[in-house]
Amino acid sequence: MKNPVFHRVIKSDGRYSDWNEGTNLRVNEGINWQAELMGGDTGFDGTGTASRPKQIAVTENTDAPAASDTSIDAELAADGMSRKTATYSHTADQSSYTQTASWQYTGGSVITVAKAGMMSSLTIPPGAAASFDTMFVSTALSPVAVLDSNDTLEIQWGIFY
Repeated sequence: MKNPVFHRVIKSDGRYSDWNEGTNLRVNEGINWQAELMGGDTGFDGTGTASRPKQIAVTENTDAPAASDTSIDAELAADGMSRKTATYSHTADQSSYTQTASWQYTGGSVITVAKAGMMSSLTIPPGAAASFDTMFVSTALSPVAVLDSNDTLEIQWGIFY
């Protein structure tokens, strides 16, 4: 089953775009994380302690998501666009949940957000190995989200299992 990803832009004057629907790619590390979590095998990260993916990162990078991706290239980290801890929502007895986050862009020039990823860490400590952070899923935003100063980007990720 494909997992839907919705995004919209809320302009600084209150106007907003329709929700745009896309799908995500569960990357290899996300597949392995899911198997480890459900099956209890510690082969993926060697310890069985991979963090839950609940952080959403965004980028202007337009490269298509690939199963081998382990991070978001050129991740935005300034002007209100750094990683956000998503808000989790689940209805009992349903085989899905959502993660939702929003960013208010505070920079001065227009940016174009083209891709997002759901990650396991809010920050990576200096000197930590790349394996400290795990990307679960990634998506290309279509259409891309064009943000002027004080515009807000909202992303809602649906995960079905």
